[in-house]
Amino acid sequence: MSKTIRTSNNLTIDAAGDVIIDADNADIKLQDGGTEFGRISRVTSDLVIKSMGTNNDILLKGLDGSSTITALQLDMSENGNAIFSGNVTATDVTANSLTTNVISSNGSNADISIQPSGTGDVLLGALRVNGTTLDSSDSTKITLAEAVDITGETTLVGGNLVTNSNRITHANSGTVSFLDFTKTLFSETNHTVLSSVKSIDFFLDANGGDSGQAFRIFNNTNPDGSVTEGNHIFKVDEGGDTTIKGDLTVTDITANSLTTNVISSNGSNADISIQPSGTGDVLLSAVRVNGTTLDSSDSTKITVAEDVDVTGTLFSRGNVYGVQTLTGSGSTEVINLTDTVTLLVTTGSNQNFSLADGVEGQLKIISMKTDGGDGIVTPANFVNGTDITFNDVEDTITLLYQTTGWVLLARQNAVVG
Repeated sequence: MSKTIRTSNNLTIDAAGDVIIDADNADIKLQDGGTEFGRISRVTSDLVIKSMGTNNDILLKGLDGSSTITALQLDMSENGNAIFSGNVTATDVTANSLTTNVISSNGSNADISIQPSGTGDVLLGALRVNGTTLDSSDSTKITLAEAVDITGETTLVGGNLVTNSNRITHANSGTVSFLDFTKTLFSETNHTVLSSVKSIDFFLDANGGDSGQAFRIFNNTNPDGSVTEGNHIFKVDEGGDTTIKGDLTVTDITANSLTTNVISSNGSNADISIQPSGTGDVLLSAVRVNGTTLDSSDSTKITVAEDVDVTGTLFSRGNVYGVQTLTGSGSTEVINLTDTVTLLVTTGSNQNFSLADGVEGQLKIISMKTDGGDGIVTPANFVNGTDITFNDVEDTITLLYQTTGWVLLARQNAVVG
């Protein structure tokens, strides 16, 4: 049977000992004017404090000095979101939601600050940045004290990549003591394209005052060993001199030195060889030979296909001539003007040969080499006659061309007609 204690004033229970409320149904109901607004229950072995109004929150309030503050608000309309008005101190914080694990700020554009105590660290089991910026609030550098794997593209905007005494290495090549361009900055299998880049600058850091500094590239023959001078394949020293241990293939080479334009060999008494591709030519806008010898590597003759002006003395250690051997075929054969000597070979009687006008001062020697019949040479303009007949081996004439035509200088048995 229910019992009711009712009073029109306040009800005070004052016990010298404890106040014990024993409800065998395990519910202590809190009502106002007959309407239940809260309940304290025992469910199984748990203590349950429950707000009974729809979407009514549970508030824990207290006095901060003389001001009443809400220390904790449990928002029932938001599935029990907990709103603390001050700091939260805990040994561990674990998010057990089945759908999302989120720690978010409640204020507009408010930061979330996780601060360790003293020299303690903020330990994150795994870090993923969904935003686009990782920066420092005081604009100082960010230090990553461990290895970093970057699986996506890395862009440096307005800053420098500084390694100090550390080295840049490739995961598959071990530790190397130099910058490995082919496996670090660029892909081994895919070419890296740098678009919209005005220049790529590499600087030798001479702040330490060391002399003889150089930028060098090595073959990856011993990446874990120390590098030694001389086994590099490319080197630029602090003075700007460049050494390449191999062939150099370029489209154009321009020497921009203000004092000298020099291509020199690096080896002792080494040759400099400029080789065109296929049937291409080596084109030189002007040639000046400072040495004393112009020769052919295979000891054959050198052909100069254009006129040559010799302003000094021309010395010959051998014969200066060209020889044309011309065989008559029944029609008129043409004696050329490029060879000094023309040797005639006849295979029948009265075989005709023509000789065009030369240039003033040009010499021409014509001789019969093989007598198969008479050979008749008719110059275009001949001061001494109309034609010359060769009827025996070693019949020979020497001609000089002047503005009026060919002039006979010497004759050996040939007949002038």
